[in-house]
Amino acid sequence: MTFYLIGTGLNAESLSWEALKIIRKCKQVYLENYTVDFPFEKKRLERTCNKKIKELQREEVESEEFLDKAKKENIALLVYGDSLSATTHSELILNCMKKKIPHQVIHNASILTAISETGLQLYKLGKTTSMPTWKDNWKPDSFTEIIKQNQSIGAHTLLLIDIALDLEKAKSQLKESLEKNKIEVEKIILCSNLGVKSRIYYDNLENLPLRIPKPYCMIIPGKLHFHEQDFLEHL
Repeated sequence: MTFYLIGTGLNAESLSWEALKIIRKCKQVYLENYTVDFPFEKKRLERTCNKKIKELQREEVESEEFLDKAKKENIALLVYGDSLSATTHSELILNCMKKKIPHQVIHNASILTAISETGLQLYKLGKTTSMPTWKDNWKPDSFTEIIKQNQSIGAHTLLLIDIALDLEKAKSQLKESLEKNKIEVEKIILCSNLGVKSRIYYDNLENLPLRIPKPYCMIIPGKLHFHEQDFLEHL
């Protein structure tokens, strides 16, 4: 019996033929839905797979009982994008190795590669960072340190946004953080629904829209190659 960790890709129809064959032979199929706002409904995914899918919360996925099911039957966990883009998912594979549970990873497209739709050259990306949702007395802005580091070598910064954070609030947090840490940014790239109904904006922070479909992310450009600049100006 085997545990399968399967990336769904970026839309409901992007599961590979290999993934579909595996899913259809599994006793149980689960969907992790706590790391991203899916741009499609679970029902669409069920139609694609021709299989009932159960949604799981973080505590269920991280429980001992979840992986132990794979000792008795084939089970699959579907995750948005690529199967191992998130640290929490690589932890599952590590636990499988420790428990000697047979496992297989099925990869797919993810935001980390889909951002090439912006025209940026992927090898010029620096460290990826994320922006959490601030509270009244909790305003972490360590992501600005990553932006600084990347800027110092001319690299671009992919800024992932917390699942609970709407765009208007994200823009406000970013503006406050950049000003506080004296980071100069001329224009920002905003990406929405990449791989589904991709929308890409390239403008000053204040000119970016206040509402767009989730999931979305931002990119702080580093030193642009003339081809990257030309591409962005034609979006």
